[in-house]
Amino acid sequence: MSEKCIICGKEIKSDGVRCSICSKAMHKKCIDEDALCDAYGNYLCPSCAAISALEWFDLIISLYSSKIEPNKKSEIIDRLTNYIRVLSRDI
Repeated sequence: MSEKCIICGKEIKSDGVRCSICSKAMHKKCIDEDALCDAYGNYLCPSCAAISALEWFDLIISLYSSKIEPNKKSEIIDRLTNYIRVLSRDI
């Protein structure tokens, strides 16, 4: 049985790579390496990349939220609200 790319949904015949966290398969050509590679060049699926980014964001907010300017806090809240709207459409 062949695997399908979790990004495009097509069968992977060649150029397949795996998420370094969950091992899901993807076509290398489907990956935006700026978005779906970690600092070490390891491939991440969209889900694992998003969770990793949230873990980094959690650390920043927990350590430095009191140092963020009020207008920047508003911008962060607005962007997070928009992300919630986008993610909620797919549920």
